[in-house]
Amino acid sequence: MNWVTFLIRTQVMAITLAVLRIIYLNVLAFFDQPERALQYINWYVYGLAILVGILAFFLTRYFIGRSWLAVLLVLFSYLIIYQPILLSMQEALLGNTTGYYGIINFLAISTGLIYLVITAFGMVLGFWFGTVNRD
Repeated sequence: MNWVTFLIRTQVMAITLAVLRIIYLNVLAFFDQPERALQYINWYVYGLAILVGILAFFLTRYFIGRSWLAVLLVLFSYLIIYQPILLSMQEALLGNTTGYYGIINFLAISTGLIYLVITAFGMVLGFWFGTVNRD
């Protein structure tokens, strides 16, 4: 696999994980209302995190393959570049004054470690059980 294809695949996967994180936070913020399913919020946090971990497993297994450099590049670019950019874009869209952004900000802080650990675990398992890319 040449370097251009390698970088495109890793960056597409990092952007995909960042978009999944934004969707994850919005779904949790929707359910984190007293009149909805607030008593089941822990089930949603862990259930959605496991779902994202499974998606990270399959994305790593079939999209990246067996490359430790790719796994590290995806995680670092996701954490340092794409996640802060998408969260700031969401802040600009929602505005700081809305209570909905406050809920999303709180959920981003409180569930960030769970999401990161499950995503990294899914990517490592995808690396272990992945196929060797011969491109």
